[in-house]
Amino acid sequence: MATNNKTCEDSSLVLLSCPSKGTIARASSVLQRNSKLYGPMNALKDDEQTCWNSDGMKSEQVGEIKVFYKLDFGRTVQVKRIELQYQAGFVGEMVDVSIITNNHGQEDGGDEEVVLEEEELEDSHDIQTLEMDSLQTCNGIKLTFDEFSDFYGRVTIYRIRVWGKEVSA
Repeated sequence: MATNNKTCEDSSLVLLSCPSKGTIARASSVLQRNSKLYGPMNALKDDEQTCWNSDGMKSEQVGEIKVFYKLDFGRTVQVKRIELQYQAGFVGEMVDVSIITNNHGQEDGGDEEVVLEEEELEDSHDIQTLEMDSLQTCNGIKLTFDEFSDFYGRVTIYRIRVWGKEVSA
């Protein structure tokens, strides 16, 4: 369920989405292919001057091309909460939240992606929180945006924070 919330209030949860812990961000597109200014890793920084900004689409492509933001934690974690801060006017208003589990070493060897829920978010610059019903064990998450406040389907995220628990090796 999406709510407006400024910080993580559960002291037992830790910030999982730190690049210093090995988290890598990828996205479906980057505005003008300028990863230095608008790349997905920028949304992991604790700096409101940086952001990930997806590239725009032609009006007939909106709804056909999927816009996504994906985090690979580089380790197994348990996700409980996702905090997003958008640029108002450039919001992915409907988002599918998926967890990704690595199946390396198994027969098919690929990643398994499971959609947990679909959330409706507000066209707002406030931090919005997606709370999982329970801890979700995974190696990554993927946010797939479906409806947009921007006519051209652009999404701008200033900050994404994922809270949960580290899984012991």
